[in-house]
Amino acid sequence: MVVALVVASVVLSGCGQGQNSSVPLCPGPGRNAAAVVLMAQAVPSAAYVPCISDFPAGWTFGGERIRNGGSEFWMDSDRAGFHALTVLLDPTCDVSTAVEVPPEAGEPPMKRYEEPKVLPPTFSGNRYYVFPGGCVTYRFSFLQGATFAQVVEASEALTFVARSLGVTELAKDGLILCGRGVHCPG
Repeated sequence: MVVALVVASVVLSGCGQGQNSSVPLCPGPGRNAAAVVLMAQAVPSAAYVPCISDFPAGWTFGGERIRNGGSEFWMDSDRAGFHALTVLLDPTCDVSTAVEVPPEAGEPPMKRYEEPKVLPPTFSGNRYYVFPGGCVTYRFSFLQGATFAQVVEASEALTFVARSLGVTELAKDGLILCGRGVHCPG
């Protein structure tokens, strides 16, 4: 009887192989992209939404906060610390103290800015991606001893999904993603 109760509590608690729908995973087969859709709804002007393509070794999802007008999620690292990277999606951002740098290969068409705040032995700084209708900020805040390698790892784990892709995919299910380029009923 005790074993049955333990098994039932594990199954009913959601522990197991199910995905956490609050994790902003990039859309794909077998992936729950519900958080990405909510983020797109939070900033309806944004042409792109950030998402997690894969977690590098030692990195985990920390949490998210999605509200009308903006959203954020953060990632924790076994080497860079808790809340080591916060990713924010907002309609605009202030890049006046940042330096524009060339975009990385494979990035969508957007402007990229870097704003280092503190350099080793600790690292903190901001990276901005500015595009039509929105801005994504990567806010790095690492523990002492973390290296720039963790910036590279975290950056490679993240990418963007075009809002237009979300509109198309949701339309297949008869759903409407209101906002940029889509007139909503009502």
